[in-house]
Parts: sequence; structure tokens; C-alpha cells
Amino acid sequence: MRTRDHDPPPMAIVPRLLARRLLRVASVERGELALARAAAAPAGLSVVLAAHDEERRLEGALAHLDGLAEEIVVVDAESSDCTAEIAGRFTDRVIATTNKPMLEINKNIAIDAASRRWVLVLDPDERLSPALARQIRAVVERDDEHISGYWMPRRNYILGRWIRTMGMYPGSQLRLVRRGEGRFDEREHHLPMQVRGPVGYLSGDLVHLSDATVAEILAKRTRYAEFAAAQMHARGTPFRAHRLLVDPARSFVTQYLLLGGWLEGAPGLLYAGLSAYGALLRHARLWELERGRRARR
Repeated sequence: MRTRDHDPPPMAIVPRLLARRLLRVASVERGELALARAAAAPAGLSVVLAAHDEERRLEGALAHLDGLAEEIVVVDAESSDCTAEIAGRFTDRVIATTNKPMLEINKNIAIDAASRRWVLVLDPDERLSPALARQIRAVVERDDEHISGYWMPRRNYILGRWIRTMGMYPGSQLRLVRRGEGRFDEREHHLPMQVRGPVGYLSGDLVHLSDATVAEILAKRTRYAEFAAAQMHARGTPFRAHRLLVDPARSFVTQYLLLGGWLEGAPGLLYAGLSAYGALLRHARLWELERGRRARR
């Protein structure tokens, strides 16, 4: 058999094929192990939460789970308030860990600690609507081994208003999974849980009581901007002055005009404006990081 200069020799292909075969076998084995762990787990529902300084929200989140979950797991990330104490009133599964930049890491710690066959991941500012609670209970009781997870719509309340526009509703979230079948990406914020296998859809709303004050929105936007700028800096993304204008303007026009934020009254205007501020802050912080790197040379 003749080969061209840029083709690998025939024998060089063998290790590649073998490596690919081994990777496929390892992937299958991991999947079978996850299924075995799920099958071995006791029937029922584990609800897991990751929290940091959530004393104001956590009690309501845990109290409304009464009668739904066989197990509650709370991962407390170095809270300085009464978060751990409040969690301890509802469960003996309180896990202490560090407050990591990526909340998804602590969510995965909580998922790994769950012992029941189905796992529901919640945030402290989220609540289950009665319809969603009934549907989740039905899923757990039916225990369909052919379904690995379920999406559910999320209803976001911002500054006291249910925001139906701005791309926020239904804002579906994948939060209910079979044990061993789902995890969060630990490199990016706000990505859906990665689930192995088929998924289904529930119609009941997950209620998100987020951003009750302007101060909360500002704090969150600042935190996200800091993290995004650090990631851009680490990747070597250069600062571009024009993006101080372009990105905030694009953010505001998209959310307020194109996605219907103008229909939401003052909350829509404020949220769109503060989101634009977050875009500005992201590139301003990147400029600072880049200037600091140059000064150290």
C-alpha cells in the first residue's frame, strides 16, 4: 500500500486506534459504574444545596421541602453567618468546605454526597411550586430507569416582579437527575448540568426569588465581572478600548429593547441597565489586570 508523505505510516495508526478503543471502553465502564451506583442507591429523593452566607434565604428553602425529600444535603462554604446552624436544624448532612470562586464545584460536592436514587439540586433562593413538587414526587415513585434527568421551567422574580421577558422565562433548568448521572461543569458559570442519557421535561415552575434589591444585583454583577475578567486575562484575551462602549450598549439594547425588558416597567429598565454596567466592569477590570501585568515586566 502506498502512502503519501503527509500520511502517517500504517503502523503509526495502530496506537491511535488502540487509544481510541481504550477511551471508549473506559467511557462505557464509567457509565456502567454510574448506573450500578444509582441502582444500588436506596429509592427516594436527595435534595442538595450549596450555600455561602445564606441565613436569610436558607430556612425557607429547607422548610418547604418537608415531606418531599428523604434526604437533604447542605454544603456550607465558610459562611460567616448562621447558615450552617440553620442547615443543622433540618439535616445532619451538613458538609463544611471552602468558599470557591466556582460555586459549581461545591454543587458537585453536594451531588456526590447524596445517597438516594434521585437527586434534586436547588439554590437557597429557589422554591418548588406545588405543581413541580407533585411532579418530582411522581418521578421518584415511578423511578423510570430509562430517564437520566429532567428539565423544569424557572420563574425568575427580580426586584419583586416576575420577569416574563428578557429571555428569562421559561429559562429551563436541568436539576433533577438519577444519582451518578449528572454533574456541573466546573470551568464556567451558569452552564446546565451535564447529564448522561435521555432526559425528560416537567411543566411545574421552579421559582427563583432572585435579586430582591438593587444592591444584590450590583453585588452579583460585580462578582461575575471579576470572575469573567480573570478568566479572560488567564486566556490571554487582550483588552480592547472600544468594548467599554460596545459591550454595555449591546447588552442594554438586547435585554431592554430586543428581548422586551421595556414591558417589565422599572424592574426591567433597572435590570437591563445594571447588566450593561456589569459588561462595562468586566472590560474595565480586564484593563486593570493587563496594566498590572505590564507593570510587573
